[in-house]
Amino acid sequence: MTSVASLRIVAVIIAVAAAIDPAVTVNGAARARVAVVAQPSTPNADAVAANVARDLGRDYDVVRDVVSDLAAAVVVGDRYPSEALPDSMIVATVTTSPDPSNGVQIVRVAAPREVPPATAIQVDADVAERGVARETTELDARIAGVEVGRVSHTWTSDVERWHATLDVVPVGVPPFVVRLEATTSSGARTAADLVVQMRTSPIRVEFFDPRPSWTSTFVRRALESDARFHVESLTFSSRGIAARTSGAVAITDTRLDELEAVVVGGLDRLTEADVHALDRYMRAREGAVVLLPDQRVDRGPVRELMPEATERLLERPARLRSAGAAATLQTSELLIARDLPPGSDVIAAVDDGGAVVASLPHGGGRLLVSGALDAWRFRSLDDAAFDRFWRSTIAGLALAAPPLVAVAVTPAVLRPDQPAEVVARVRSPQLATLKGSPYGPTVSATVDGQPLRLVPAAEPGVYHGRMVAAANVGRVVVEARASGGDSAGPQTGRCIVPIVSDARLADPEVAAPLSLVAASHGGIDVPADRLADVERFVHSAVVPLRTMTVRRPMRSAWWILPFAACLSADWWHRRRRGLS
Repeated sequence: MTSVASLRIVAVIIAVAAAIDPAVTVNGAARARVAVVAQPSTPNADAVAANVARDLGRDYDVVRDVVSDLAAAVVVGDRYPSEALPDSMIVATVTTSPDPSNGVQIVRVAAPREVPPATAIQVDADVAERGVARETTELDARIAGVEVGRVSHTWTSDVERWHATLDVVPVGVPPFVVRLEATTSSGARTAADLVVQMRTSPIRVEFFDPRPSWTSTFVRRALESDARFHVESLTFSSRGIAARTSGAVAITDTRLDELEAVVVGGLDRLTEADVHALDRYMRAREGAVVLLPDQRVDRGPVRELMPEATERLLERPARLRSAGAAATLQTSELLIARDLPPGSDVIAAVDDGGAVVASLPHGGGRLLVSGALDAWRFRSLDDAAFDRFWRSTIAGLALAAPPLVAVAVTPAVLRPDQPAEVVARVRSPQLATLKGSPYGPTVSATVDGQPLRLVPAAEPGVYHGRMVAAANVGRVVVEARASGGDSAGPQTGRCIVPIVSDARLADPEVAAPLSLVAASHGGIDVPADRLADVERFVHSAVVPLRTMTVRRPMRSAWWILPFAACLSADWWHRRRRGLS
């Protein structure tokens, strides 16, 4: 074939391809949108926000306003912003300057949204001080006026933050209003309230094992013997052969979203599809995943989820130090995690501080990784501390996962005749894909049985309403119901709001600190000299969006250049040879 004929054939191929106009599907990554906002706008806050925006702009589409399609936001300033932020948005904060007033302030409070009966409540609080060095602060917790917990701390510097953990036993009638009061030896006082609902349904957990695992088996038995848990399991003994309970589902099934926690063993057998399903479960469902390795995993898809770790083998079992009042584990084969991302919690550690069991932020959910490889061998020691440790740890993670239909009332504690905002959020995958409802789920709400008008927000699945508390002290029941007319049935969320005469979220004399935003949105709060921690947190919490894009390459105007070049060259060669 001559070169002239080849040029002619290329031109014909381009013309035929342009006429067919083929479509090509490309799997790529889209840049997620992240907001960097200075509130209030001051020269110092604007400069810090500009630095954060410049650094994050390399990997994200950075905007300077809060919009509905954000993956996360970074708020820079020195006080709680006046603008409302979406409840589901991940928010990190940069406090540009400390509270100028001397004294002690509760800047963060956290507790499970609800607890089963006969279960202690773990309350976490961050207390910040300025100018009270060498003084002692007493932090006590009260429910219905009864003191149920107390801890103390002596300050060693003029600017310091103290993280306190209290295990309190609920008393009285639910919902339980836990009041935290911090009092210094000089008489300064601050207080904050939080509400914990009573959970009547069991905690739903599924165990998934691509191969049998001793660690996963004994953790599952610990939960199965506790009536507070409803446990499903799916274990593959060999290729295509599995033992499962009646309600177990594959982790790639969207029905997994009905569970609060997923516990995974046999990590070396996880496939790439399994790892992507767990990633989606934590990011979209905001659920909890517990990884229980029984050996060091150096390769495989699961390495995307696990932090870097160093293996340590001991001649005798060591007792790990546990956070709070949790039971302790004993183990002789350890994986000690390194370089945990900001926002991580160390649940169990060795004496030198190395993290063995740690909870990491993963999108809106949590990922717990255990490095106590052979702790199951010592499960009968210390009055079955192994069972008690995993029951309390998994229960804490599961109770922090939001329900499929969540109802939140702000403020959480109301005074008589006080107005409040109601937010209903629908996470049910069945309701999100209803064939009989082209506009998504139908969501309605009631307040003590009376209808409440809800208005859809810009964020999909979120609805807002307004209510006014009753004129007398008591409580009000707010319910949201999402349905769409298919066989999945309706989903219901419920919130009981106490009405008390002296409700408060913080001292009225002190403006709410910016760190409360991060505490309520699953983020971290750092000072202005630790911007690298915020950037690391955003990179760990927000990943590029995987998108399927259909492209039609032949519609590009650039194809006219090779087409014209081939025809021109063919005409020139033919003219030189005297061909017509």
